[in-house]
Amino acid sequence: MESMGLDVSESTPPRKSIRNTTQPPRKTSGGYGGKGQKGKDIMIRRSLELRDDFSNAIRDAREKNGWDQRELAKRMAERVNIIQNSEGGKRPTDAVIKKFERILDIKLMVERSTEVESVVRSGSDRPLTMEDLYEQAKKELRGD
Repeated sequence: MESMGLDVSESTPPRKSIRNTTQPPRKTSGGYGGKGQKGKDIMIRRSLELRDDFSNAIRDAREKNGWDQRELAKRMAERVNIIQNSEGGKRPTDAVIKKFERILDIKLMVERSTEVESVVRSGSDRPLTMEDLYEQAKKELRGD
């Protein structure tokens, strides 16, 4: 230090902290903030439902464009069996539904019409269990 002409008693200047100013500071609550952001709030996420005749709507729109299932699959960048299953009545994933809507220019997701009331029944003489309720709810979501 002395050979370079620096005073040994000088202290090094404090380093400035480098902070990314483009991102706002994160909130740490982690709980429900009541903001209702799409995809976060289950009440908003469940406001749309797949229309009942989605398979016919997909088939009709595809035929109106003059495409076979293979052509539609190519345009959607999906496998042909996805198209076949969807036209056969199996519910596609949300991402595939969005592709159908965009490529075929149709509306598959519609506003939920009414609140559905569930009837709880026991299939045997034993009392209803939580597992029975869970299985019944799964069937209702699948549309069985």
